[in-house]
Amino acid sequence: MKQWLPFSGRLFLGALFILAGGLKVADPKAFARVIVDYALLPDILVPAVAVLLPWWELVAGALAIAGPWRRGALAVLTALSAMFVVVGSVTLARGLSPECGCFGNLSSRLGPGTLSLEVATLALSAWLLRLELLGRGTLARKH
Repeated sequence: MKQWLPFSGRLFLGALFILAGGLKVADPKAFARVIVDYALLPDILVPAVAVLLPWWELVAGALAIAGPWRRGALAVLTALSAMFVVVGSVTLARGLSPECGCFGNLSSRLGPGTLSLEVATLALSAWLLRLELLGRGTLARKH
């Protein structure tokens, strides 16, 4: 059972980021409007972030599931998750509640529920990265 937990976790985490990135790639203009509503980035950076961030999510999500760069992909997903927790926390602390933007047009408003999802995602990605760094993140048996 212990061998399947990391694999299942990577499958879930990777699929989550593939879905999130895919929905944003489909409509970068809508995602750019969400980024503007957070009021954290200079306007000149918004188009680049709106186009590049979803692709980072897609590629890292796919490589976390099955790829020779799984360790790097999990590091990227952990960093993205940490960034999302910080951005969400700062935004809520400033009294703002924009659309979350997590899942493109399927997103709800930023709030305690969406922030809890981000914290859970951070915990999962950090745990998987730790296992990977310790060499325990694969289904291969050790003899």
